[in-house]
Amino acid sequence: MPVPRLVIRAVAVACAVGGAGLFAVQSGYGIGIGNARVDTPAIPTSVVLGTAPAAPARPTIADSAGIRMPTQAIPVAQIMPGAPPAPGIGAMPADGVAQGDARGAVELSAFGLPCGLSVMATAMPGAMVGLDVMDPCQPDTRVEIAHSGLVFTGLTDALGLLTVDIPALQTPARVSVTLPDGRSETTMVALPDLINFDRAAVTWDNTAELALHAMERGAEFGGPGHVWQDAPGTIEDAIDGTGGFLTELGDPDVTAPRMAQVYTFPRRTLGAGDLVRLSIDAPVTDGNCGQAVIAQSLQNSGGNAIEVVPITLTLPGCDAVGDYLVLQNIFRDLRLARN
Repeated sequence: MPVPRLVIRAVAVACAVGGAGLFAVQSGYGIGIGNARVDTPAIPTSVVLGTAPAAPARPTIADSAGIRMPTQAIPVAQIMPGAPPAPGIGAMPADGVAQGDARGAVELSAFGLPCGLSVMATAMPGAMVGLDVMDPCQPDTRVEIAHSGLVFTGLTDALGLLTVDIPALQTPARVSVTLPDGRSETTMVALPDLINFDRAAVTWDNTAELALHAMERGAEFGGPGHVWQDAPGTIEDAIDGTGGFLTELGDPDVTAPRMAQVYTFPRRTLGAGDLVRLSIDAPVTDGNCGQAVIAQSLQNSGGNAIEVVPITLTLPGCDAVGDYLVLQNIFRDLRLARN
């Protein structure tokens, strides 16, 4: 479903070239969530020191979500060269602010698009949330996104647009978006197929560079069934019931980055005696050696209550660069679903 998003970008560019005032309008949020129960078990963490295996470059995950964004009508006088202005609408001056009617001026972006934060969520296959964020007056801007304890950052493009697919942890999925100036919007979408999936996630701040590993059905490191950032699997695997997949979230190049990884597994495909073992690696690098790591894990099954485990540790000194810590017993192993 990538076509609608590409259309939105193409339309925005066309508006910039032709001087039109196209603007995406997001409807207000009016649904609330009750107090969700979050279980926080005391789970011991064991640490193993080893030598990091050579890792190839990380693959990227293609954006496949769709979007429906309502638009306001464009007066003919704005799109026809030489036509007189429509009543109450003035030509855009050089300072980027168009003088409106008696109700006040309308601030426009450099491309002639009305300013304002718009957020929309769309239900996608695999219990994914297709999130679309747009503010034409906030290009190349840090965005913080939060969903049920999962927090990460992104960056808008030159048009002020950011699109990202988020593995839902609860349904209805409530997603909040916050800009650096403090403006925030919240949206919600139902994910009825979340009942079919188990999910485990880890989220962290700054340069920790954590890595979530899933060993499906007794898989060995680097072998078939080992799902991690260098072998993430695909959403089609989970939908078909053949395996799980990993989603990486966050932009490490923004100021004060917040990152996350989420593993998804089709919960009804394990046979008797099968299980999926989950762990977290913390590599020691030149950028994080000797530093404190503040993170948390999240895990749920079929959209039930989320189990949260805080993770706090200090990495070894810089003489240990190239080593890594293995955090075990953070997650429950995934087993045959009983319900």
